[in-house]
Amino acid sequence: MYWTNIGLIIVAGLNIGLALLVWLRNPKNKINITFAITVFLVGTWTLGMALFREAQTVQTAWIWTWVQNGSGAMLVIPFFFLSIYFPYQSKILKSWQVLLIGISIVVMILVTIIPGIWVKEIILRPSNNTYLLGRLGITYFNIHFYFYVILAFYTLFQKYKISQGFIRTQLTYMMTAAAIIGIFASFFAALAPLFFLQLGPYWLGPYFSLPMIILLVRFIYKKD
Repeated sequence: MYWTNIGLIIVAGLNIGLALLVWLRNPKNKINITFAITVFLVGTWTLGMALFREAQTVQTAWIWTWVQNGSGAMLVIPFFFLSIYFPYQSKILKSWQVLLIGISIVVMILVTIIPGIWVKEIILRPSNNTYLLGRLGITYFNIHFYFYVILAFYTLFQKYKISQGFIRTQLTYMMTAAAIIGIFASFFAALAPLFFLQLGPYWLGPYFSLPMIILLVRFIYKKD
């Protein structure tokens, strides 16, 4: 197994383990739930990436492509909900807003799993497998991803402007930590593939989850 993929599996394990620990601390708390789901999807995105790169058959590679791309696309949804609940609930979504979110999830799943839209062809070279990108799919993924990321940061910043003391500190570190993966990881995993229509060093993205996770845990749960 290639060292890059071993590192990805370790990072995936840390994320999935952390998601479980956070959820177990308070399984009914909306902050814990949305945070845990977000981190869990970061973990499955990373794991899917590692196992896709190691896949020995085209069929297995397709499955892990769906896992990595599906998780990477979906993780922004619980992050958006986290921005609503953390550190206090700022709004209640209307029924039509929830419906639109549901539709966006369905469309993104279809873009992910239907061959030719996002992934055009698997190129099998185990330990360093790759695939050819469809411009329509990668473009839609970027629109989907950054729409929710921008909306989440906007929601957090609105709270930041009216907050003081410890809550303001929490929001500062929340936005800073999330920006690490939101900017650097998405550059390698989303923007660069869109611009160049090839994956490139997209595997660098998950490594930026490590400082994000450390900072978020330290400041989100400081009071606990």
